[in-house]
Amino acid sequence: MRDIHTTLMGNATADPTPRQHDDGTTSASVRVAVTSRYYDSSTSGFADRKTEFITVFTRRALARNLLTSVKKGHPLVVTGRLGLSEWVADDGTSRHSLTLQAEALGHDLTFGAASFARPLKAEDVPEHDPHSGEILSPDEEEGSDSPLTDEQSEDDELAPAF
Repeated sequence: MRDIHTTLMGNATADPTPRQHDDGTTSASVRVAVTSRYYDSSTSGFADRKTEFITVFTRRALARNLLTSVKKGHPLVVTGRLGLSEWVADDGTSRHSLTLQAEALGHDLTFGAASFARPLKAEDVPEHDPHSGEILSPDEEEGSDSPLTDEQSEDDELAPAF
């Protein structure tokens, strides 16, 4: 295959954006700002070049993990296939944007520490009430509207326990 594979290091400019597809798969994108530096011999110091903004696209498990792991400002290392999107704006001008179809993505540990956790498999997630997050025992009904018993009322739940 004759794709351009590259690695970029930069910062997320915003929280990732999720997308649900008709076939049930998930994808997500995040914009990454990359500012390279160079040594300027005239000033005997380093200087920043122009910041480039690249849209990183992810699919399936990588997209789900991106959505739970990355927030605005996080330093990232991304590898994947480089591309260019071109379009004509409403005012008639030609526009373009760099894109990267990510194959791997992670935090840049040069700037901080991270911990790794594998996502749970669907069969490992216990049955739970989606509203309260309470784990349901196998003998409880899933259709009950409230986890309160007949003897309890909503006022009792809010009353102090002392």
